Amino acid sequence: MRPRFFFLMALLTALLASCGKEPLEMEVRFSVLGDSYSAFEGYVYPETNAYYPHYPEIGVTQPEYMWWYKLAEGTGWKLERNNSYSGAMICNLNYADQYGLHSFIRRMDDLGNPDVIFVFGGTNDAAYQAPLGDFVYSDWTEEQLCTFRPALAYLLENLKTSYPHSRLYLMIDMDLVSGGIDEEVKDAFIESMHLLANHYRVKYIDLYNVHKDLWHPDVDGQNDIFRQVLKAVVFD
Repeated sequence: MRPRFFFLMALLTALLASCGKEPLEMEVRFSVLGDSYSAFEGYVYPETNAYYPHYPEIGVTQPEYMWWYKLAEGTGWKLERNNSYSGAMICNLNYADQYGLHSFIRRMDDLGNPDVIFVFGGTNDAAYQAPLGDFVYSDWTEEQLCTFRPALAYLLENLKTSYPHSRLYLMIDMDLVSGGIDEEVKDAFIESMHLLANHYRVKYIDLYNVHKDLWHPDVDGQNDIFRQVLKAVVFD
């Protein structure tokens, strides 16, 4: 199915949904490669240490509150696979005796057969201040893959190669861990994501003002993500 076609169809589906009409029958499947922001117990594959709903004070106690669940409902698309692991970095840096084993680049081959892929991470890399590293675009070493820029480059290149018919989006929380790290460090991570997305011609979605509690999107925050993602994909 041509990307332009199913994104136009998504617009029609969203409009129908807003009018109370039945969603269009579509075969669009999307997968998520993420961290705790996207990990709800029972809705991740393979099974992981899901973050939600284990902190009820945040309010995200039902999967219906999650941004990807709302996206599926709003577009009529089907969630192919949610491969999200709480605490995972994009890079292979091991900071908790296990999280390096569940990095984005170690999980990127397990996304099923999606038409659309959303990569939503970088928060843990920034929060634990993984080394930025250099911009490396080939012949990556294991040492380089323990740093952020080479790992993200490796991730984007391999996703484009492994899923050549999928449309790829890099989701970027513009606050990252606002207040928890130096602004210059935060800006360096965000700038790196923009530069690498542009280098690989990957669409990116800048997410602004995502409401959080305990450093994670709450009910309002999940809705903030959904609305901005929906706008980005419908009008792409």
